[in-house]
Amino acid sequence: MARLYRILPGSHSTALATAVLAVALTAGVAHARPIGPFEVGGAIEVEYDAAGGNAALGDPTTPESDAANGGKYQDFERNAAIYWNAAVGAHQIGGPILEKWRGLGAESGALRYPVTRVEQTPVKAGSFSHFQGGSIYWSVGTAAHQLGGVIRDKWNSLGSENSPLGFPITDEAAAKNNGRYNLFNDGAIYWSQKTGAHAVWGAIRLTWESRAGANGAYGYPTGDEYDYEGGKAQDFEGGRITWQP
Repeated sequence: MARLYRILPGSHSTALATAVLAVALTAGVAHARPIGPFEVGGAIEVEYDAAGGNAALGDPTTPESDAANGGKYQDFERNAAIYWNAAVGAHQIGGPILEKWRGLGAESGALRYPVTRVEQTPVKAGSFSHFQGGSIYWSVGTAAHQLGGVIRDKWNSLGSENSPLGFPITDEAAAKNNGRYNLFNDGAIYWSQKTGAHAVWGAIRLTWESRAGANGAYGYPTGDEYDYEGGKAQDFEGGRITWQP
């Protein structure tokens, strides 16, 4: 049961009470308010209100519960949840991104805790959340997919979903010789320790894939596409592929 005490302004007890309240809010154990069948309190309550409250998330469907590595979470009726961890704070996730994240192990998986709430992509219709270990992007035509590390960095450097690649259509997956790749609407990014991360798209990608891609004689791309003799070219471990209009 919560107890309220009167604290005299300017007293030593004022500073102590402020510190205790800050710790309580951070840990999600401060006095909670009832919303529907359960209470919502502390840092989760703050994020609940900031993310749109009942209009966006609905009533809670579970009490505040323990999560991995000292975290907390609470589920809400509109296919949403708020997760809190001391390292990153509290963030709302929901919809297909929440479902995908939980399918990958939630906070115990490679992505770990969310570091942003679900946000809308600014130009093309879609949404995303960033996590400690990567990101999940969703669009109507592609569903929700995970990407991270140097592949995500490369994709972002090209303009992310607004680049010629578009949205991811696969999760990051294993490739030849311990490499990694993601496929996108209109291309791919392949990474290996030897070659780094490079994008392949368009007619050059079609030619490369027709020759078995990274598993074929050309191997991994060693650079991105560039202008070449009035057309385009791209270099690979096993040679160069050119395209002319």
